[in-house]
Amino acid sequence: MPSPRSLPAFLLAFLLATACALAQIPLAPAPAAQPQVTVATHYFYWYHWPTEHFDEPGAPGPEGHCNHFADPQKVSYRSTDWHEQNFAAMASCGIDAALPVYWGAPGAYERPNLAFSRLGLPPMVEALERLAAANTPAPKLGLFYDTSTLANDVRGAEPAGGKADLRTEAGRELFCTTVGDFFAAIPVRHWAQHRGKALVVLYVSAFAAGWDRDLGARLRRTFAQRFPGEMVFLVADASWGDVGQDLTTSWGAALWGAQLHPGVAQIGPGYDDRAVPGRRTPVRERENGAFYAHSWQRAIRSRPELVLIETWNEMHEGTEICPSRELGSQYVDATRGWVAQLRAGLDPGAPIPLRWAEPRPQPDLGWGEQAKGRSEVFLDHAEQPGRALGLRPVAVEDGPIDDTKPHLSPGRPRQGLGSYLYLQVSDHFAFDVDADYELEVARDGDFPLSVEYDSHDPRGVFGGSYTSCRATAQRRDGDWLVETYVLRRARFCNRQNGGADLRFVLPERRAAIRTVRLRALPK
Repeated sequence: MPSPRSLPAFLLAFLLATACALAQIPLAPAPAAQPQVTVATHYFYWYHWPTEHFDEPGAPGPEGHCNHFADPQKVSYRSTDWHEQNFAAMASCGIDAALPVYWGAPGAYERPNLAFSRLGLPPMVEALERLAAANTPAPKLGLFYDTSTLANDVRGAEPAGGKADLRTEAGRELFCTTVGDFFAAIPVRHWAQHRGKALVVLYVSAFAAGWDRDLGARLRRTFAQRFPGEMVFLVADASWGDVGQDLTTSWGAALWGAQLHPGVAQIGPGYDDRAVPGRRTPVRERENGAFYAHSWQRAIRSRPELVLIETWNEMHEGTEICPSRELGSQYVDATRGWVAQLRAGLDPGAPIPLRWAEPRPQPDLGWGEQAKGRSEVFLDHAEQPGRALGLRPVAVEDGPIDDTKPHLSPGRPRQGLGSYLYLQVSDHFAFDVDADYELEVARDGDFPLSVEYDSHDPRGVFGGSYTSCRATAQRRDGDWLVETYVLRRARFCNRQNGGADLRFVLPERRAAIRTVRLRALPK
């Protein structure tokens, strides 16, 4: 069957009406037709039953809040059949491009945490060849560059805890080779293109040590040399600022709502990661499809040239629109209807109301009640045993704690993760606020330190959950360095890993923190 864009007008109208009826979407009078739009979705292909992303807490197994694959025993990035099934379903609802979430890192392709990225590509190509041979519509393959691989620990590079600096020749070569190696594994006929160029979408910038506006130009030159006659269309997360990209987007639409930038709309159906131990991220209720519909309405009104659906099948965080055991094909059907409206340039109708305008924070009232009404909370390791009031450390995978040390010190995180120390503020002291706070830290001064805290700043990573902050003042107290940080517009909504509200960033994987004090500043 031809794509909707090549159908005669009368047949398109018939199919559109049918699709909208199935998805329960009201039709409205049509304005001028929308220019050609690319619709793409993030494709998480790291699953392999039952040992990879099934054998861990929070996986889409039999328990938890997340939805589950309809037929999990057949799920595997090594399976051509599984990819074929997913690609056919994507095409059936009008999705043009699958964006495999790619963890390939040159020189580290066989590392256990990265191997799926390369091993999964040949079965994908074979699946597309099968669909083409059967004359069945299928999406093309673009690149969702999961920039987590820029962290040294993820790809096994030295120094431990470091990050690739994309201002250096080595960093730029790593970046450009990653992109080139992905497309080299896929025949050009199966490349997803936008404006006639290979589509590359970048994840957040937090895993790079530095970058500049020449990065995009370098990628284009390198790509053209490797693939004569071909060009790159670069879409960067807003956290990168200006790297010479063609368009900008923002990750987090499944949680925070439609992210709209000139030419780009990123949307998602909802977010729920309560099945993952240690997380207290707010929940974005799906509201039986109303949140997804609301996001599509905003996307259509913005008249984008590129729509990114976050995600096709990330079950762990409850952002999937693929068929599931609990929801069947509800979101595939809804997507089909909304894509048809987008392509026909139809008005999306009156705004669909939401019961919850914002994600629903998950308070933790099980501890720290004595901090209620206090002007200050603290964690004091000056003496043994340490004392605390309304402030406690939280041990998580990328923030283990060394309990053998006399002061607050990090343990060794699992390979591939960063190094942090997390703290949780008692929700009896402050929860879901919008206020300024002063953080005072007494520490061994022989290591670099910065703070990331949960704020209302939309420029911060993940909706402000990890807003970076550096010390505004320093003084000595004997052998200790005392630093003061001002946390502007703090929210303290338990949105960091482990339900934490702030974390110390430890690039050298070491710290000795004696005291931490947190107090509200006058309004």
